[in-house]
Amino acid sequence: MTELVGASEAIDPAAATEYEAVALGILQSSHPPRALALCGTFPPGLCPEQVARIIAAAKSSNDTLVFVDAVKDIQPTLATGGVDVLKINSAELASLSSVLQFTAPRDVVRAAATLANQYSIGIVAVTDGPSAAYLVDAKSSTSYELRVPDLLMDLDYYLGKPADNSSRLVLNPLGAGDTCSAAMLNSLIDGAPAIDAFALGLAAASASCLVLMPNCVFDHSAMQRIHDRIAITTI
Repeated sequence: MTELVGASEAIDPAAATEYEAVALGILQSSHPPRALALCGTFPPGLCPEQVARIIAAAKSSNDTLVFVDAVKDIQPTLATGGVDVLKINSAELASLSSVLQFTAPRDVVRAAATLANQYSIGIVAVTDGPSAAYLVDAKSSTSYELRVPDLLMDLDYYLGKPADNSSRLVLNPLGAGDTCSAAMLNSLIDGAPAIDAFALGLAAASASCLVLMPNCVFDHSAMQRIHDRIAITTI
């Protein structure tokens, strides 16, 4: 969405310092948050090292799940070893990995597993639009392939009603990645296993593609119908 909305103005150094102090205060309090989500691109003026210190504080609390859906300038954050879940797409994975081209599913899994081991990340989830998604669970040394059904092949079923002509061949992917992250994180907080949370996130993201406006809005019944047809394979 950054490309559509546009970049923000640079944050004043004093505001960036205040932001860090407030975040550290919350994370180091007697009641730290259950989760901390770091998503998108850092606004200009907020340096990666400041974000890394915030993530390190979250790690020290042991009570806050750290969820990251970001790539640009993320290395200092990853280097803290405090990221529990990293959810990115295949192009972003390639930018973080020595594997520049994925010619087989195992290339994606190998790159994700290498990243998980290098930075002590518990879960790495990789999306690729309508193509197969992958999840590497470093804690259990298990990897999964998830295939979302082709929505346009049976659109009436997923919508729960006959599709009108204007939407029959149109999918709206804007905000789908954010929707996936939000649903996945919410499910993780509720105690779901990582693979189940990721499948729910993919179903929610896919359901959001069926809604032309506004983005990130979806029908829960459509999400459930999509979820029921996601094929999960242990690889």
